[in-house]
Amino acid sequence: MIKKVNIVMKATFAWTEEEEKCLTARIVDNFCDLINRSEEEGLYWTGLQCDLIELAHMVWQSGMLTDMQGRPMEFQSIVRHICRVLHVREPRNPSSVISSVRARKNVRVGPLRDRYLQLVSKANIKDPMRLEIRRKRK
Repeated sequence: MIKKVNIVMKATFAWTEEEEKCLTARIVDNFCDLINRSEEEGLYWTGLQCDLIELAHMVWQSGMLTDMQGRPMEFQSIVRHICRVLHVREPRNPSSVISSVRARKNVRVGPLRDRYLQLVSKANIKDPMRLEIRRKRK
């Protein structure tokens, strides 16, 4: 009788705090720019809706985007604005999207932050979010 052995491997990616802060700042800058744009500019999100919502959550957690009164923008408001500009159907409950993203069991789709950090460090792509935004041709 052959005994089954489970093999567990741990990911060896260890990002520095500086790399993570730099990526978050870049994403916040992108969101600030995009939220102030008009939907008539014809920008479209080509990635997954859940990835865009996950990025919006990262921006909200940073507390770096503020509303007209100088208070940090609400998560729902960030999602509403970014979905409008990038022509993405706004989810009724963005928090449930975040919950399902965190509960992901698919090994091939890791956390978005890790995927973006990998693109920055390994592929030398300075702004990975821009890879998923396209302008509609006239």
